[in-house]
Amino acid sequence: MRNFKPLLAGLAGALLLAGCSLTEDYFGEKEPPPLPGKREAILETGRGLVADPALARLPVILPPQVRADWPVSGGHPANAGGHLAWGGAAAPAWRIDAGAGAQDEAQRPLSTPVVSNGRVYVLDAELTVRAFDAASGASLWSVDTAPEGEDDGFGGGLATDGARLYVAGGHAQALALTAADGQEVWRYRLPGPARAAPALANRLLVAATVDDAVVGLDAASGEKIWSVPASSEGASLLGGAPPTVYGNAVIAAFTYGDLVVFRLQDGQEMWRASLGSIRRYDFGAKFSDFGAPPAVAGDILYASSAAGRTAALAMQTGGTLWENRLGGPSGVWVAGEFLFLITDTSDLVCLYRRDGRIRWVQPLPRFEDPEDQSGPLTYTGPVLAGGRLLLTRSSGGLLQYDPTTGAKLAELPTGGDIYLPPIVANGTVYTLTNGGTLSAFR
Repeated sequence: MRNFKPLLAGLAGALLLAGCSLTEDYFGEKEPPPLPGKREAILETGRGLVADPALARLPVILPPQVRADWPVSGGHPANAGGHLAWGGAAAPAWRIDAGAGAQDEAQRPLSTPVVSNGRVYVLDAELTVRAFDAASGASLWSVDTAPEGEDDGFGGGLATDGARLYVAGGHAQALALTAADGQEVWRYRLPGPARAAPALANRLLVAATVDDAVVGLDAASGEKIWSVPASSEGASLLGGAPPTVYGNAVIAAFTYGDLVVFRLQDGQEMWRASLGSIRRYDFGAKFSDFGAPPAVAGDILYASSAAGRTAALAMQTGGTLWENRLGGPSGVWVAGEFLFLITDTSDLVCLYRRDGRIRWVQPLPRFEDPEDQSGPLTYTGPVLAGGRLLLTRSSGGLLQYDPTTGAKLAELPTGGDIYLPPIVANGTVYTLTNGGTLSAFR
């Protein structure tokens, strides 16, 4: 049984400190008149994050832009980031209804689209897969992935190798479809509902379930190659982090805050590290989950957890190279010598990749109405494209920031509330709203 004494003591202390007038009235004492002047909060001294002045003159140099498909969640099996090509846009090139949107607060699209060979693929909130022409937005085909006799289910995501489209869904099913017309090739029963999109690399499909089981399937046949049993220990974020693949390693971000690295060919554990909560009363003590997959570049793994920890780890050993006590449910974007991320305190941050020091901080609005502190806002991203950091806002909007300074540059409408990050493929930015609206900006 829980011990509620500390909670009661805290409430009593709050009454004594923040509600003196209540106690005075109760004991019959007259409350004195308020002092004149404007009241200022004495506990809120700032947003907390401060740029390192020693890095003030260090230029943020961006790598060259590249054009590429977006075949898996994160754009690349290793989520390696980079600088994607985009020429900017003043309005969407097209906007369409891409299927079922949010059914309630929980059941909504949880995975970004994937793009390959001129097609955009979307998994909607009812687990129907839809294919669209990337140039025009025209509908090409759609397939209901629910097993016979089952209707409810949500979550999971997509991956593609160009010839086939792979689905890991909330019905505890993984399946392969032909990319051209959606014909089913094979289907496999997962040990539980998929919590995120699958990873695809070296002819292997890797799916993670809501209870942290991990399964490696032969992408050609659907045959199980290896599996890791469920190990979930705590509460998790809605959706989650897809597996990351780097060389011969699979990195699974578990709901209780552990990063576990397995051998790709047989699922044998190589090492693990924790980015979970350190102290009982830390923000994220109940949520040590990862909202986005770790990124690997230059043989170094970069990850950020909802427990407020961002770290760089050596891929060969798992040793910690540096750690910074900031973080959140968004992913880490790697570009050149810098990392970009959004923290749980709604700060857009640029970190120096070598040691994790803060190059610049851009606070993002936390509320739609800052004065009344109503309408809380959340952000997803960032993605670097066309010399701009792109992120989405829960109330709607594709936001653009200068990666060298953090200054806001522009904002484009997304056609509705949005909880998924933007994706960028072959010079086009795509967004998918909570209501199922897909927009293309080029």
